[in-house]
Amino acid sequence: MKIGLGILLITGICLTNIVSAQQTQQGLKLLDIYKAHYGQRWTSLVSHLENRSDLSFAQKLAHYEQQIGIVKQQFSKERIQEYQQQSITLKVEHKCKGRPSGTAKNCGFKCVERPNENMYTTEKWVIYTGDEMGKTLNEAKACLKLEVRGAGKNEGTVSAIFKYRPSYIDYKVADDADILFESFLAQ
Repeated sequence: MKIGLGILLITGICLTNIVSAQQTQQGLKLLDIYKAHYGQRWTSLVSHLENRSDLSFAQKLAHYEQQIGIVKQQFSKERIQEYQQQSITLKVEHKCKGRPSGTAKNCGFKCVERPNENMYTTEKWVIYTGDEMGKTLNEAKACLKLEVRGAGKNEGTVSAIFKYRPSYIDYKVADDADILFESFLAQ
């Protein structure tokens, strides 16, 4: 029965290839850290179902799907919070020194840009300090422009917090859950 249940679970649930459980996102727990806790729960669930002689194979499978769905939701809540707590603050200084001749000098823009395309910033996460002659902001970057007339000197900084997009978090958490729980089937 154990082999039959395992084979059916593997073919019925494993629709994607198992890839490495290691995460490259900085500061996130490796999925291997979750394996001990959730692996124990998975093993307990499978053992409990195997010992239930009052259920048919189809009932065992239905019960497994229901219970593993609950466990996956618990993992997903934990993992979502972990992704939501991830942020990177970037800061750039901009300096513009004028010309002694008194003509205007445009020193252009200095920007902080998101570290990867799955991150974004908003106006409330951006801080401009010092002098400014212009600024631009979108979800990918925050920029500060400086100009100087005469022999003066202008200085400013722009800093921005970048966080993962909610849609990316949903996608990654679902992927992480699949990788984690499929790894139990491959053991």
